[in-house]
Amino acid sequence: MTGAAEIRPGLLPAPRFVDTNGVRLAVYEAKPERAARDVCVVLCHGFPELAASWRHQLQPLADAGFHVLAPDLRGYGRSTGPADPTAYSIAETTTDVAGLIADAGYDRAVVVGHDFGGMISWWMPHLHPERVAGVITLNTPFGYSREDPLEKYLEAYGPRNYVAHFQTPELQALMERDPARTLRFFFRRDTGAGTTLSRTGRHDAESMSYSHLLADDEATWPGEVLVGDEELDYYAEAFARTGFGGPLGWYRSIPGNWRVQSEVFPDGAIAKLTVPALMIAARRDAICHPDLSDNLLQYVETLERRMLDTGHWTQQEDPAGTNEILLEWLTRHF
Repeated sequence: MTGAAEIRPGLLPAPRFVDTNGVRLAVYEAKPERAARDVCVVLCHGFPELAASWRHQLQPLADAGFHVLAPDLRGYGRSTGPADPTAYSIAETTTDVAGLIADAGYDRAVVVGHDFGGMISWWMPHLHPERVAGVITLNTPFGYSREDPLEKYLEAYGPRNYVAHFQTPELQALMERDPARTLRFFFRRDTGAGTTLSRTGRHDAESMSYSHLLADDEATWPGEVLVGDEELDYYAEAFARTGFGGPLGWYRSIPGNWRVQSEVFPDGAIAKLTVPALMIAARRDAICHPDLSDNLLQYVETLERRMLDTGHWTQQEDPAGTNEILLEWLTRHF
């Protein structure tokens, strides 16, 4: 399905639409009063989010002199949602972002990403180095595998792991039955007993099977709903119009991403990133646990690392802490 979410006044500015790489992307932006930087900042959201997940960051970054672009990535919100899962490979999604940077009139950008958006951040300097001045990721470790990741997930976490479950039409149908309920499942804050993403707080087989809890009684879901009614309505209206096929396409393209990575580094020797790079880890994110990023120095020569006491939804859970780190790092480097 494709469609357009209504824009709720006060949540985001009205979008403009950018045609790039065969898709049309809805882009929400904030500009400084006068151009103060020679780079823009692109904010890339994750699953199952929208550009609205950056609603707390747009204006503060613009106030610091940065032209900020927050797209609904392909498959989400008011952007084009191809039906073919191969259209969501890292080769396609990074090319989308490269086109946004050029369309905004900049040679280069700082690419900021959370969750799947963090994958874009890490791979932009490898696939489009001419467009990248720096990278920032929230939660997401650098992803490279010498084996098919789906096979590795099955071996490590069993057939109930969420990556395998996200390949199935049955799960998509369950998610689309009641988008507001689905989003209440995902967007939860840990209040001491874990969340729907992990009851154990560990990166283990039980945590990796979290998507099966979607069918349970909502009253049994741990944690509290993170977003307010206005934000939840905005998200729910968007996914009611578009469905979850596009967002799940990002997971269904994982084998294709593995092939792209193998083509870029056929011998497994990954070139170290030398652009300024920042990793913001989340102490209570069991899915993207901070320990998964302990090996980043072997891939990123310039790495700086910060930690916030949040779960998975970092920039929405702790906007003030996220903004403080982003602004300090960005203004120091650019």
